[in-house]
Amino acid sequence: MQDHIKEINSYLLHRGFEPLEYSVLDYAWGWRPEEPVIALIETASFQSAMNLYWSSAEYITKPWCLLINGDKVPSHQQILLEKLSRQYNIHSVNPEEYLPSVKQQLTRLVKILDTYIPDGSRNPLMDLGDSVKTWREMKPVNEYKYSVEIETGNLDAYKVDGELVPSRKTIPLTIRSNRAIIEGVLPRLVDTIPYPLFDTEHRNLPMVLRLRLGDRSQLSLRFEADKSNLLEATSFWRLHGEFIDTGKIEILENNTGKILFSCEA
Repeated sequence: MQDHIKEINSYLLHRGFEPLEYSVLDYAWGWRPEEPVIALIETASFQSAMNLYWSSAEYITKPWCLLINGDKVPSHQQILLEKLSRQYNIHSVNPEEYLPSVKQQLTRLVKILDTYIPDGSRNPLMDLGDSVKTWREMKPVNEYKYSVEIETGNLDAYKVDGELVPSRKTIPLTIRSNRAIIEGVLPRLVDTIPYPLFDTEHRNLPMVLRLRLGDRSQLSLRFEADKSNLLEATSFWRLHGEFIDTGKIEILENNTGKILFSCEA
C-alpha cells in the first residue's frame, strides 16, 4: 500500500470507516457492507468508472464519492470523464490531493446529513457513521409539510378523456431546487375532491412527494432512511436544504423539461 493510500486508510479507520472489497474499485471505505462512501480508482480509471456508473444495474450501490487518479486519465477521455462528473460526485485528482479531497468531501457529507448528527456533537463524522449503521434497525422517518403557492403548467398528461380524474397514470418527472435535482419521480393523481392531490406513494421510496393544489396548497416531503442508501439520502437532503434556502421547488417533465408544478413558499 502506497504512502498516500496509507494516509487515507489511517484517517478513515480512526473515524469509524471500514475497508470494503468492491469490484472495479482499487480501494473503498464505508460504514455498511457493499456501500462505499469514499472510493478510489488508480488504474484503468475512466473505463472502470464508466462501467460502474453507466453500465451497472441500478440496484448496485455506487460510491457516494469517487476519486480518480488524474495522472492516469488519457487526454482523449477527459471530456467523457467531465460529463460523468457532472452527474455524480466524481473527482479527478492527483495522488498528493487524495487526503485533502477526502477531508473536504466528508466535511460536505456531514453538512448535508446533519439531521442525523446529535446537537453539540464533538465528533460529527463518527456520530454520523454510527447513525447510518442503525438506519435499517431504527427506521428514522422525517416528514415536512409546507404551505406553498403552486403554479401549474400543462397537466394534459394526467387527464383522462379531457378531465383530471384519479388514475394510476404516471409520467417520469424531475424535481429541481436550485442546484439539487432528483430524476425519475412518479407522482399520480390520487384524488380531486376537494382539491387535486398528487402523490408518489411507494414508487419513489425512500422519498415520498405529495402536492395538494387549491386554496390551501401544500408541498409534503417525506424520507424513510431505512430504505435508502447514502446516495439517495444525500440527494434528498440536498434538495430539502436548497428548498429551505430558496423557498422554491420546480417539478418538470423528464423528456421535455416543461415545468408542471412550480412551488414557492
